[in-house]
Amino acid sequence: MAEALAELVDNAIDARPIGGPVRVQIAFDTHEGWIRVTDDGHGMSRASLASALVLAQSEKSAEKIGKFGLGLKTACTSLGERFTIWTAQKEATYAHIAHYDAGQFIDAGEWKLPITRRRKNRPHGTVVTIDSARVYPALQQRLPRSLGWVFRHFLVDGMLELEINGVRVAPADYDVDPESVMPFEGIVGGKSVRGWVGLLRRSSQRGSYGFALVRHRRIIRRHEKLGFQPHPSTARVVGEIHLDDFDTNNLKTDFIRETTDWRELEDWVSSTIEPVLAQSRALAHAGMLDLKIKTQIAEERARLLQELNGEELNLPHALTPSAALFEGEGVPIAIGTLQLQHVFVDVGPDSPYLSSVRETRSGEADVVVVQTNLGHPAARVADLASWACHNVAEVAAHELGSNEEFTALKSIVLVKLLAERDLRRALDQSSRLREQPHEQPQLLDDGEGDILSLTVA
Repeated sequence: MAEALAELVDNAIDARPIGGPVRVQIAFDTHEGWIRVTDDGHGMSRASLASALVLAQSEKSAEKIGKFGLGLKTACTSLGERFTIWTAQKEATYAHIAHYDAGQFIDAGEWKLPITRRRKNRPHGTVVTIDSARVYPALQQRLPRSLGWVFRHFLVDGMLELEINGVRVAPADYDVDPESVMPFEGIVGGKSVRGWVGLLRRSSQRGSYGFALVRHRRIIRRHEKLGFQPHPSTARVVGEIHLDDFDTNNLKTDFIRETTDWRELEDWVSSTIEPVLAQSRALAHAGMLDLKIKTQIAEERARLLQELNGEELNLPHALTPSAALFEGEGVPIAIGTLQLQHVFVDVGPDSPYLSSVRETRSGEADVVVVQTNLGHPAARVADLASWACHNVAEVAAHELGSNEEFTALKSIVLVKLLAERDLRRALDQSSRLREQPHEQPQLLDDGEGDILSLTVA
């Protein structure tokens, strides 16, 4: 299920608007038996839709993550026997619609699929709706974890905003010891290879360690013991290897390994990561780090970080400069029934200016934590409280309305937020924790625990 839906998200990413993220909403209903994947990408023309419905045909370049032309067809037909594709481009007056019914298709005896057109009811994008008997309730927990890994880099970089039944998917991350992390890069068989390797804080005896193999930012495989043998003494070794120049199979489920280049890659990785392997063995046998190896890793990390600048690697959060969440519980805000909390973070200039995470609380309403990145160039403003209000309004509008209502909702909420002096004062005090990271913010309270409560008509 996750692999099939990931194929549809791939197509949405390939249709991402220039200069901005693509928003993908996955929805499903276990009782009625349907799945819907909606994106606000640039959509398809009639010719492009027709091409997308032909097996093994693709107009995409090698840099696109859906390059092989099998994703849309195999994903939809693996999920159900009937599906509809609605797609429209920004400059078009009409949307193009394709219906597929396996029974009718077989009875017709022709390799043809009708495409109709209709006046569009949304500006642009693609909606895939599938009648499926495969949906089940546990998907609500399993899909965010799975897709949070597959699209980790797109989510971290703000290129993708992904929701599953209205819940924002957060990028997955690794629980590693930051002092063990060593980036690397090189040329293998004339192909560029880059990545990082480190040690988990806790050893995994269930095989949940090894490398994630990445191609064009998409994680293809996880827990690969590439360049070392699985063993309790290496059960802390984890990392990522970016292999943009290496080919995958047609379903993007694995790399093609029966080649001379792949065997050379295994040998190169083995020799490159030896210091970290040695450190893992030292921890397993002696229960402590080898200081000489630790120094060697630190020197190599400093050298490569200076050369690579962590570009496109999205190193584990703990290693990113200034990636510490300011202490304190942030500023709570209630907008109607929506509960939010704002915090300032500093995750560097290459991270998104804004991120949000939904926190589930037992017996209470969920809280959406809005994080304003002080390291982003957009945060270099005199009035950080107003900038924080803008970000809260943006997240609230996404949570409260549809794409068509987003701009109007954001404006309404922002005006109300900016008018609240107590809220802006609390946000201003919270932002000053940059210089005093161990102080708790002095929040103004109305006696009921909420800084602000709004009703949005």
